[in-house]
Amino acid sequence: MDGHYMNKICLTVMLLLAGVFPARAQRLDGCPERYDPVSSVATPSGITLDQGLRSAGFDLTRGVLTIALRDPRPDVRSLAALKLSLGGTKIDASQLLQAWLVEKDACTKVLMRVSLSNIVGDLAWDPAQHPGGQQWIAPFETCTVPPSPLVTLGVEQETKYLNPTPTVRITARNETPLPVLFAWAREPGMLFSVTVTDPTGAPAKISKQIEWKYQPVHDLSGTSGHTPFGVMLMPQEAPTWVWRVGDDFDMSAPGIYHVSLGGRLGYLDTTVCSNTAEVKVGN
Repeated sequence: MDGHYMNKICLTVMLLLAGVFPARAQRLDGCPERYDPVSSVATPSGITLDQGLRSAGFDLTRGVLTIALRDPRPDVRSLAALKLSLGGTKIDASQLLQAWLVEKDACTKVLMRVSLSNIVGDLAWDPAQHPGGQQWIAPFETCTVPPSPLVTLGVEQETKYLNPTPTVRITARNETPLPVLFAWAREPGMLFSVTVTDPTGAPAKISKQIEWKYQPVHDLSGTSGHTPFGVMLMPQEAPTWVWRVGDDFDMSAPGIYHVSLGGRLGYLDTTVCSNTAEVKVGN
């Protein structure tokens, strides 16, 4: 058999194999074929989400999207989760959490967690507690601990780092046997009513630099980077955050101040309260 016919046979075999074993399609969710947890994933745009879901046979109603969370294709599950995070409700968050718990694909699980964070961050902004668009919730409100708290907050003076500004460390602890979706912000007053009393027991004065945060502003364009975000609290997990409380309240006089925070969290249908921490200022 001459070389000409051998080449034709090889070409024919290659074409047949190409028909039997088509090239692996690129994932619609931006995840690489081999996901590296260290690497970041560029999430699809809104247009790409819609096109991907429709091409997979799903319309964009929320009921159908929850069905798509159980699709055998991991990238479709990712797209459904990301789409649900746009204007997501408490029901969406609950269903997405259940999908996250059983998800096996590593990259899809990450994108589901991102979606949960977005939903919870949005739900945490309760318009009733921010009348007129004020950034921070009114301070000095009493917080009553529920009989069986889902989450508890711990507050203690931060002494690990040398800092001239009075600083506290806040710990959020999941008190349940299941994961809890919890929202946080770099500025605690955005999510909770904060109480700071001076050495005489009187409410500490709010720093002039943040007075506007307690006033109706109707424009939140300047809050980028400070909006709430969601975190996943695993059972008995206790992440912490540092708050420079002395930047927000006048704590210039030496003595013992008392700091606490808490309030009603509608997205959890519960109230979360902290202890009252002593913060020593001066020698």
